[in-house]
Amino acid sequence: MREEDPTGSVSALRPRELRIASQGGTYRVEVESAGHAWVLDEPAADGGTDAGPTPVETFLGGLLSCLTISFQFSARRKGIAIDRIEGWIAANETRYIEQIAVELQVWSPAPEEQVRELLSRAERGCFVSNVLKPEIAYTIELAVYPSETA
Repeated sequence: MREEDPTGSVSALRPRELRIASQGGTYRVEVESAGHAWVLDEPAADGGTDAGPTPVETFLGGLLSCLTISFQFSARRKGIAIDRIEGWIAANETRYIEQIAVELQVWSPAPEEQVRELLSRAERGCFVSNVLKPEIAYTIELAVYPSETA
């Protein structure tokens, strides 16, 4: 349970802590973290108001973003230049997530082999991917492109 300060308001959020609010009868959820706020919802066809991404879309975006950040971090630690990363992620469309496919496209002046070696480090360093259940099929494809500056 969150502690209240003397004015009656809930204390400030810590890193990796979120607060949500949802009005009865709607799927719209207002999410707040330390310094950020966003809305999650369901599509109108599913009873929501489509005011924001679904929780599953948000999770998938978090996973893809985490992998990208971890890839950049690993490259920086190894001294490998990365010019750009683009990615794609998809999960099965209905019911519980059973499959996730990821594709990362990386532009780098470094040799392709050096860039490919970063993937396993990035996967280990991605805290979001580490919460996946082992029974979920999880794949990543990596495409590497030479940068224009090479």
